[in-house]
Amino acid sequence: MATSARILVVDDNPSNIKALRQRLELEGHEVLEATEGATAVDLVVSERPDLVLLDIMMPGMDGFEVCRRIKAFDGIGFVPVIMVTALDDRDALVRALGEGADEYVTKPFEPVELMARVGSMLRIRRMYQENTILRDEIRAGWGRFEGLIGDSAAMQRIYQVLQQVADSHVTVLLTGESGTGKEAVARTLHQRGDRSEGRFVAVNCGSLSEGLLESELFGHRRGSFTGAAEDRAGLFEAATGGTVFLDEIGETSPAMQTRLLRVLQESEVTRVGETEARPIDARVIAATNRDLQAEVAEGAFREDLFYRLSVFPIHIPPLRERREDIPALAQHFLQHHLPADGGARFTPQAMDALVRYEWPGNVRELENEIERALVLIADDGPIDVPLLSDKLRGDEAATPRRRGGKLRDVVAQVERKLIRETLADSEGNRSRAAEALGITRYTLLQKLRQFGLDGETE
Repeated sequence: MATSARILVVDDNPSNIKALRQRLELEGHEVLEATEGATAVDLVVSERPDLVLLDIMMPGMDGFEVCRRIKAFDGIGFVPVIMVTALDDRDALVRALGEGADEYVTKPFEPVELMARVGSMLRIRRMYQENTILRDEIRAGWGRFEGLIGDSAAMQRIYQVLQQVADSHVTVLLTGESGTGKEAVARTLHQRGDRSEGRFVAVNCGSLSEGLLESELFGHRRGSFTGAAEDRAGLFEAATGGTVFLDEIGETSPAMQTRLLRVLQESEVTRVGETEARPIDARVIAATNRDLQAEVAEGAFREDLFYRLSVFPIHIPPLRERREDIPALAQHFLQHHLPADGGARFTPQAMDALVRYEWPGNVRELENEIERALVLIADDGPIDVPLLSDKLRGDEAATPRRRGGKLRDVVAQVERKLIRETLADSEGNRSRAAEALGITRYTLLQKLRQFGLDGETE
C-alpha cells in the first residue's frame, strides 16, 4: 500500500465527497472535506493537506479561485491540486492549469485512473519535500559543518567564497592564526566539491622530519631507506580523485618546497628510491599561520611555490574579529562534550566573559575552555564565571591596548605570554602544551628558545 497521505476533497455535492472518501480511505489515506471554497482555503492553511481534490463548478468561490488562492500562499510548500469536473471542456481545463492546477480528471472517471493520478501527485510532493529539506541542510551546512559555526559577516563572506571555489580544482591556500579552523575549512571544501567521493588526506608538514614527510607524501620503494620493508604509495597517490591537505606548509624546508612545486606543476610524483614519475590526480589545499608573502620577501619561502599554492587564497578570521559567533560556538562545544544526560548551561555572566575575552588561541582555545569548565562543574549546575580560567575572570579578558611599538613586537609579547600560561596549565609538559597550542613540539621548542623560555620547563 502507498504511503498514507492527508487529502482534502472539495465539492459542493456531499454524495461526491462520500464516494471519494470511501475510495481514498480504502487506500489508507486520511480525508478532509469541504463543501464550499472559503472553507477549503481555510483548511489548506490550518490542516496542511498533502493534496487537494477540487471540483471546478461550485457556487460562490469556484474551483478556479480556490486553486489560485492555494497557489498564492507562502509558507505551505508545494500542495498539488487535482481539478475534478464533469465538464469535458478544453477551455475550462486550460484555465484550471493556468490558475496553477497540477492535474485534472473528468467525471465520470474510473477509480483506477483517479488513484493513479493521486499517487503520481503525492510522489511529486514527496520529491519537493525531500529537495526542500536537502536544500535547507546544504544552506545550514555552510553555517554549521565540520566546525564551521557562525553567522557573522566575516563568516558569511567565508561561506560565499567556499561556495564559489568548492567545485573547482584550483589550489587553495588557507591563511589564519593557529586554532581558527583551517582544517575544518579544508574538509568543507572537499566534502562540498565534486571530489567528495575521493579521500581527504591531511598531513602536518611541521610535525614530521623531512625524510618522514617525503616518504609520507611521495611514497617509497622497498629498501630505499632503513625500515622501508615494502613498496608504499604516498598520500598524493592515495588521494587520487580526492584532496590532499598540507597543513603548516610554511614549515617545509627549501628542498621539500622544490619537490612540492614539481607536484603542482607536473601533477606527478616520484617515490623515494625510484626514478620514474607517477601521475596523480589530487586537489591540493594548503594552510599556514605564517605570513608567506613576508617570508618570500625574506627568501625563506619559494616565490614560485607561493604563487602555485595561492591560486585562490582564503583568510580565516581570528575569533576576536567575529565575537558575535562566540555564543553559538560555546553552545556547540558544550553540547559536543556534555554527557548524554547532562543539562549544563552558561550563565549570562559567564557568556559575557567568553565574548569579551581575546582568544589568542582562537576556536581551539575556546573549546579547551569549555572542556575545562565541564570537568569542574558540580552535577548539572550552571557554568558561571568562577568556573572559568583566571585569564577570563580578570583584566586580561579585556582587549589589550598599547600605544606605539611595532606590530611584530606586540604579537611576540602576546605569543610569549600565551606560551607561558599554556606551559603552566600543562605542568611543564611540552608535548601537551604544543597540542593545546595547536603547534608541533618542534615549533614550540623553537619558540621557547626565541623567547628565552627554554630553561623554564622539563
